[in-house]
Amino acid sequence: MVLSRMLSVAAVAGVALAGDTCDVEGSARQDCGVLGTTQSDCEAKGCCWRPADGAAWCFYPQGGPAPPPPPRSECKLAYKSDGQPFTDDEEAKVRSFFLANIDIQGSGAVVAAPDHNTGPGGDYHFHWERDGALSTHALLATADKLTDVDEHLQHYVQWVLKVQNQDDPHGIDVRAEPKYTIPDGKPFTGAWCRPQTDGPGLRAKTLSEYGLALLEAGKADFVKQNLWTGSDDKHGGAVKYDLEWLASNWQQSGCDLWEEIQSEDFFWGRYTMRASLEIGAQFAEKMGDKDAAGRYRGVKADIEKTLMGHFDGTFVFESQNRKKDSAVIEAFNVGDLNDGMFNVLGKEVLGTVITLNDLFCNAYEINQKDGAAGIPGILYGRYENDNYDGGNPWVLLSASLATLLYRQSAAALSVGSIDPATYSLLQKATHIEDGLSGKDLAEALLGAGDGVMLRIKHHVQATDLHMAEQIKRDDGSMSSAKDLTWNYANMLKAFKARKASAKAIAAVSKVMVV
Repeated sequence: MVLSRMLSVAAVAGVALAGDTCDVEGSARQDCGVLGTTQSDCEAKGCCWRPADGAAWCFYPQGGPAPPPPPRSECKLAYKSDGQPFTDDEEAKVRSFFLANIDIQGSGAVVAAPDHNTGPGGDYHFHWERDGALSTHALLATADKLTDVDEHLQHYVQWVLKVQNQDDPHGIDVRAEPKYTIPDGKPFTGAWCRPQTDGPGLRAKTLSEYGLALLEAGKADFVKQNLWTGSDDKHGGAVKYDLEWLASNWQQSGCDLWEEIQSEDFFWGRYTMRASLEIGAQFAEKMGDKDAAGRYRGVKADIEKTLMGHFDGTFVFESQNRKKDSAVIEAFNVGDLNDGMFNVLGKEVLGTVITLNDLFCNAYEINQKDGAAGIPGILYGRYENDNYDGGNPWVLLSASLATLLYRQSAAALSVGSIDPATYSLLQKATHIEDGLSGKDLAEALLGAGDGVMLRIKHHVQATDLHMAEQIKRDDGSMSSAKDLTWNYANMLKAFKARKASAKAIAAVSKVMVV
């Protein structure tokens, strides 16, 4: 059967298979396509594409139809947990690796990775404004008590005040610079993706939460001297200076989370900016600045009007120029205000997990190998068709998925029954059993999170829990920048989210027994 419009012999002489397997007489050829099949479609099926009477014919090689390829296995997240995936000692070891990368030489700087030679990524021995803010937030959020980390946090404040006062060599506001040299805090002078508009908000959010914690602890003097001075001069304090930039520049075009493309409307940026402005407004109110609080909440409301535009009815996309991106999962965790917008058990979040599960399960051979070996969970990478340093799964993003699952577990204890449509999405995302609710649902989702953490653990055991930036997509070994600080930050957040969920489940169980 002729399958295409008339083509020249030269144009259709492509060969799908090596050797003479396509040397089949015309009368013996069996169709391997339908009307409209293209050469790429034909060859993707392992069939032959050959001239036939001046046109093209897609047919099976010698021996007739090939057996269908083995079906791809699903990455089913359902897993019955038998305890925390990392022991207390292992969690402490991960924390020690994290602490080694913060407050370098007492400067307050957070090194992205103590690695000067990382192949395609170059030198990681810099303080990235974004990474530093996220890692310092992890330090604060996962500490047992403020006094355990207060010295490091005070040093970070001094670092922020220093870099905010640098002259910028690139003609942009220094607050939107991507990274700084350590320990002097000078802006990196080489070519890079600029501006990075998410940095000021992330830094302000971290320091607003720190300021609120200091006020609660009765340490207002440090706050008034460094974070919110009440002055009308250039700064007004480290927090206010960043928030003022954010309130005026949130619509500015900037770089994505991975420093590769630009847009005026990244979901990651918008959703985390929203959280920064709300936490900043709460801090401003505590400092008696109702005017600033009102302005920040007004901008927050403007941002909120744009957010649902990122939901296409199936999943939440990062931007028009890159849709399927795990930056959205990271945003769900970092930017959540627990106020119902992008609820962790809502259709928007669940649809995004379904979409990314399908993408990464099929994109990475290691996910298929792990599934076949009975290792639970899934490994996430950055985005569809990523090719940086091989385009592999990332530890920090897989840990972020685990954190989201643990947060869903905790939320399940308070939502009561879930409507059938939403429960169907939850099952597609996690493959849990039918009809679960309350404690049973919470335990099932805790298990799903544990499965993801166990898959991470399986691949970092060979390096004694030292975690490089990436996990190779074919064999699961560590790759790229060594001891990435953001990895450890997200792992600590996952540990904390699991403990919170397990504690809530235990409390419900105790009430039920009584």
